[in-house]
Amino acid sequence: MTSLPQWDLRGLYDSPEDPAIEADLDRAAAAAEALAARYEGRVAALDGADLAAMLVEYEAALARVYRPQLYAQLVSATATLDEAVRAAAAHIGERTTASLNRVRFVDVEIGRAPPESQSRWAASETLTPYGHHVCRARAAAPHTLPVEVEAALATKDLTGRAAWSQLYDERCAAWRFELPGREGSLNLAEVRSLREAPERETRAAAHAAVLGRLSSESSLIAYIINALYQDHRLENALRRHESPVAPTLLDDELPRETLDALMTAVEDHYPVAQRYFTLKAKALGLPRLATHDVLAPYPDGERAVRFDEARDEVLASFEALSPRARGLAEAFFTEGRVDAAPRPGKRDGAFCAGMVPGVAPRVLVNFHGRLRDVFTLAHELGHGVHFALAAERQSLLNYWPTSPMAETASVFGEMLLTRRLLGAATDDRARRQLLAARIEEALGTIHRQVAFTRYERNAHAQRAHGVVTVDALCSLWSAELTRLYGDTVERSPLDVWGWAGIPHLIHYRFYCYSYAFGQLLVFALYDRWERQGDEFAPRYLDLLSGGGGDTPEALLRPLGIDLTDPGFWRGGLDVVTRMVDEFASAV
Repeated sequence: MTSLPQWDLRGLYDSPEDPAIEADLDRAAAAAEALAARYEGRVAALDGADLAAMLVEYEAALARVYRPQLYAQLVSATATLDEAVRAAAAHIGERTTASLNRVRFVDVEIGRAPPESQSRWAASETLTPYGHHVCRARAAAPHTLPVEVEAALATKDLTGRAAWSQLYDERCAAWRFELPGREGSLNLAEVRSLREAPERETRAAAHAAVLGRLSSESSLIAYIINALYQDHRLENALRRHESPVAPTLLDDELPRETLDALMTAVEDHYPVAQRYFTLKAKALGLPRLATHDVLAPYPDGERAVRFDEARDEVLASFEALSPRARGLAEAFFTEGRVDAAPRPGKRDGAFCAGMVPGVAPRVLVNFHGRLRDVFTLAHELGHGVHFALAAERQSLLNYWPTSPMAETASVFGEMLLTRRLLGAATDDRARRQLLAARIEEALGTIHRQVAFTRYERNAHAQRAHGVVTVDALCSLWSAELTRLYGDTVERSPLDVWGWAGIPHLIHYRFYCYSYAFGQLLVFALYDRWERQGDEFAPRYLDLLSGGGGDTPEALLRPLGIDLTDPGFWRGGLDVVTRMVDEFASAV
């Protein structure tokens, strides 16, 4: 395989011991202190122009804080077992939390300002660039606590929520596996990649190895989950949220009805997923799929892919949409902002770190030379293009898109790659493999993520009545697998431990539905691209450049998408049905 890139973080700092980190932490603390000295306790009295000036200064202070904080997250992701990195990250976390606590008054005072202040600000043209941020602060106000309480909660998280998440990551990164026929020990990412091996015995062994380890660690992971979910429940009570999912929806700027409609539509569509699993079993010559067959490649359809080939395919697919999109994606490679090499101590999975405006985003993947890895690269570079475009037009407070909108560009990147690969396929077997890959990505992104979300909601509901036992977590997980797979996939006794291996259920609260949201939205966007041709690209790139500058509904309105239309979700699922129909005709 071609030598795999590792990102170069020296554009941020030379090392975790770089003296520039401490200097930046000092400057961040000074900027936060200066902001508080000028404005704390008097925000409501400011006119629109003065509030805008304060928010400019606030963004500058936040940018100083976030730079070392984000660096710590990046370096930790590739060196989870390095003691020096752990120590540096902990120190950075403590100091940045202190600085953030010092400026926490800003959004609290904006949100709690009296109606006359809000009216004065709404009439100010100078404040227009920050109008959405002011609206978000006002929406959060009923759930915002006094500044000193907010600061105490953030400080507590260093040894609470953040510490439990870090423990989970470090534990998983330390695991080593010995598999028959494989030389040396493998890490979690390497073993998980073997679940897509052509040989059924290898898939079964890899699947059993991962789930067996999760089983042996289940007591610890269940303890972590119970601690995190109880922390969430107690904080929700303090903030007077009506349900565990409410703070996520507040951050995502979506009504509860949207989430419920999405989940109901997808769960009603589970029979189509089950039909595909039946078709796949037939294509593989099996009476029924086992869980270790769900990701199996089709005979003679899979091939090894070099990293340089993957890079070129992804860039060419982005070029088909817009040369601008390709250029932004290509810069990740030319500027050393991609880390693709699996290695000991590197975390499993993939992500794109958006950083802040003025600091270029970074992408992490674990590349094993499979077709799925090419799609993962397209997914993360879709995020990267989104962040790069948002940075061109948004300041820091309007930069980050909400979670569901953040998954739009990433999934669209996968669709662009599918379109290119299908267009270049020269035989029926290759086309079938690509179509199957697209279906399986859709089922994984929509149906499986909704199953995760339903499990998470049920686990939180049980946690409200006391500790959720390992057996209870297994039962909740099994119930969702049964709903998703029906009797089309044969499950082993080890499958009940799958809940313990989903990082998103540890690190976030109710993030998983965002993937389904993004995929179904992308089907609608892709349909518009095919109908509108060259007219679509500027509108789409304009959507991405909006970042988090408005609500999802407002950002999508110029593209003719109405999230309140119940038929919207069904329309996206109809695309999946048609793909499964096409696959059925080829089996």
